[in-house]
Amino acid sequence: MGAAARRLAHTAAPVRPSLWLVPASGRRTRARSAAAASAFRIAIVCFLILATAGVARVALAAQAAEAAVDAWELKSELKTARLQTRGLEADRGSLAAPSRIEVLACETLNMDRPAEVCYLELPDSSNGVGEDGDTVPASGALLADSTTESGGGAVSRMLATLVDLAAGEAQVLLVGDMGLGLGR
Repeated sequence: MGAAARRLAHTAAPVRPSLWLVPASGRRTRARSAAAASAFRIAIVCFLILATAGVARVALAAQAAEAAVDAWELKSELKTARLQTRGLEADRGSLAAPSRIEVLACETLNMDRPAEVCYLELPDSSNGVGEDGDTVPASGALLADSTTESGGGAVSRMLATLVDLAAGEAQVLLVGDMGLGLGR
């Protein structure tokens, strides 16, 4: 237990070379920091340009896709309209056929083909002269009617008026029933 006390000798620390502080030139460090800052700015601007171009490309692609969908919808609507037009033209052709009108007149209106056909000549309202150069009565008359040739003026006018009224009523009945679509 008893160890002798030792004395610690202080050894000298290694000697450092003497350094002098030399003030740095401001141009070199400032130039390096300015170059780094400008490179950073250029990188940011390039990144923003690329990002903007990407967004624009995506927006244009979306608009192109939307336009393609709209064009497809318009083509399908046009095709439907063409088919509908063809159907309506076919219906119009079949409805206007004289054979169909004759069948409807016979079935719906109980009409028959006439044994004799008489034509009405409508007066020319401009000068009172017919196509043949003959004078036409103002109220119109039957060409095949014998009363117009016999000279009974009042009777022939009354008969012509009655025939005009009957023809007008027949036309209203025929067009009215066809217009209501009873034959469908």
